[in-house]
Amino acid sequence: MDVRLVVFDLDGTLVGAPKPFTQLKEELKSRLLAEGIPRETLGDLTPMYESLWRIAREMGRDFGELYSHMVELETERISESFLFEGVRETLEFLKERGIRMAVMTRSSRKAALRALEMHGIAGYFSVVSTRDDVPPGELKPNAGQLGRIIEALGVEPTRTLVVGDHGYDILPTKKLGALSVMITSHESGRMSFSVDVEPDFEVPTMEEFRSLIEALLDTYIVVPAYNEERMVGTVLEDLLRYFRRDEIIVVNDGSRDRTEEIARSKGVHVLTHLVNRGLGGALGTGIAYALRKNARLILTFDADGQHLVSDALRVMKPVAEGKADFAVGSRLRGDTSQMPFVKRFGNFVLDAITAVFARKYVSDSQSGLRCFSRDCAARIRITCDRYAVSSEIIIEAAKSGCRIVEVPIKAVYTEYSMKKGTNIFEGVKIALNLLFDKLR
Repeated sequence: MDVRLVVFDLDGTLVGAPKPFTQLKEELKSRLLAEGIPRETLGDLTPMYESLWRIAREMGRDFGELYSHMVELETERISESFLFEGVRETLEFLKERGIRMAVMTRSSRKAALRALEMHGIAGYFSVVSTRDDVPPGELKPNAGQLGRIIEALGVEPTRTLVVGDHGYDILPTKKLGALSVMITSHESGRMSFSVDVEPDFEVPTMEEFRSLIEALLDTYIVVPAYNEERMVGTVLEDLLRYFRRDEIIVVNDGSRDRTEEIARSKGVHVLTHLVNRGLGGALGTGIAYALRKNARLILTFDADGQHLVSDALRVMKPVAEGKADFAVGSRLRGDTSQMPFVKRFGNFVLDAITAVFARKYVSDSQSGLRCFSRDCAARIRITCDRYAVSSEIIIEAAKSGCRIVEVPIKAVYTEYSMKKGTNIFEGVKIALNLLFDKLR
């Protein structure tokens, strides 16, 4: 993936501290009560910083005086902080890959710089953005703080990956179109309340994040294309929002139109069959090439505009996280409102036939949106040249012991894409091809 900037949360992501935020909050309450703030005015101080602004406004008090207590307590707490396992190795890896880094934190500047300097990691970050550096209305979970970092470093949001341990870290990415990773098991430093939001990826610790980012940076996309001059350019532009040109492989399967010319104009890899070999032949060529390029993840993506890039990211998720070896984007588990009945019925029949040979039922065996781990892709032997390859891949993956999961996706059906793919006639041919091939 074309990740050029990684923005880290600080407390709970890079560093933790023995004192939980709940205790910090109670200590702040005690100080404010001693300042004469009524208990009913204090409330539960969630979140603390915004609550101090409210209290200062309601009581006519100087915000700076109230805020100084929070900064002092916070700095004392961070002085006892520790670096999570895997942090230094991950930062060094990103530096070696030429990826810029920043910190986006709700901590004060004094506490944040204290943590970075005491752990010797300040030099890795091009920008350190704290709550003292932005207006209260821009502080995360609002998008302004992240937007300022992205603008300062001249990186597009879709090339930005935000890593945090709380929903407040993830919400700005949703507003700006950046990618997100949630660290789920760093309890030290976690805020005292939670926010329900779904990140693009999640891993338990920073050590697992290192494996995740390695996989994402070495993901290859295989796009089989036969006479797709009408849509291939748009499809590639969508993919290029998140993926590097040199990791997108278009297999021009003997096209007689401008498919090859348009694909080459986008700067991606183009492999050309002199004659049309069919979907199976194109996928076999593309997957073999990706394996030779040492891909860690391989994603297949149709050239007819039927898939959404946002769904591709969702299909990648379980494989990138190491929870599966092979993921299939299932249109039948997602929004089927645009899927014609004949397509749904045909898929059901082919799914049942595939399940007989694979001994595993997959609800959308004919989906062109798939993600393989390197190990799983290397185990799959493709022999079917044409549309039967979709069933064959599932059969091969199941028999090879690959962990298979389905991810709900939405199929985008247009008059153009409806003419593509399988129909009843093709379905009969697929069934017969599978029968003859597997019984040989």
